[in-house]
Amino acid sequence: MSDVSKDAATRMFGDAMKAAGDMTTKYFSSFKPPALPEMTALMEMQKRNLSALAAANKLVFEGAQAIAQRQVELMRRQVSDVSEAVKTLNSSVDAKDRAAKQADLIKVAYEKSVSDLKEVEDLMRKSSAEALELVHRRFVEAMDEVKTVVAKPPQD
Repeated sequence: MSDVSKDAATRMFGDAMKAAGDMTTKYFSSFKPPALPEMTALMEMQKRNLSALAAANKLVFEGAQAIAQRQVELMRRQVSDVSEAVKTLNSSVDAKDRAAKQADLIKVAYEKSVSDLKEVEDLMRKSSAEALELVHRRFVEAMDEVKTVVAKPPQD
């Protein structure tokens, strides 16, 4: 290949590269990345989300404390009831009388236990429902806030 042909080929290649560069520059100069939502609004929203989660955790913790406290109270009462039952059974001399008292005591103890379980279950349900309602409310609010922030015209 002659020097003239090499120079012409180099010039053509250079011209092609310059044209490609100009087209790329033109393309990317007209390209505008999508606008991001207002970051301050998103950060505030996340703060409210974390605050709601902290409040829900507090409700769950307080509920667990109330349940534990009530279980201790119930256990103390049951121990007292058992002591009374033993005294009652020991006071009976007659075997038939003792068997009848024992059946009555077992029935009363069973009914109290079922009632106690229902009470503890209600405490658990109430605690969980309150925490879940708080998180649910915040979730709905957050979704509305996201819609609002995204719908806002971007700020340059």
